[in-house]
Amino acid sequence: MNQQKIKLVLALVTGMTVTMISTSTIAETSWYNEIDKTTSNVNNELSDTAISKKIEETLLPNPSIDSGSLSIRTEFGHVTVAGFVKNAEQEKQIIQIIEKIDGVKSVESSVNIQG
Repeated sequence: MNQQKIKLVLALVTGMTVTMISTSTIAETSWYNEIDKTTSNVNNELSDTAISKKIEETLLPNPSIDSGSLSIRTEFGHVTVAGFVKNAEQEKQIIQIIEKIDGVKSVESSVNIQG
């Protein structure tokens, strides 16, 4: 009878260990998939790096925008623009250009207007 109890306890401990490992693996896989979505083209979504690059390529040839004074940061498709612009109209123009770029979900401006 004592051996049956030991086997039962070992079976329970083994089952609990397998369950904990499975749960941990699922959580880790879920976390990895979320990160992976932002670093590669998944479901036709552009990566944050690709979005930032496209923004820079779009702003660079525009003669009315000094894109060298801007910093673009993209996280999960949400873009933050920082730096310096000549006036509020230029800031508005930059935001409108960025909003039209594929993959951009939102745009936040932290630019300073040079006075």
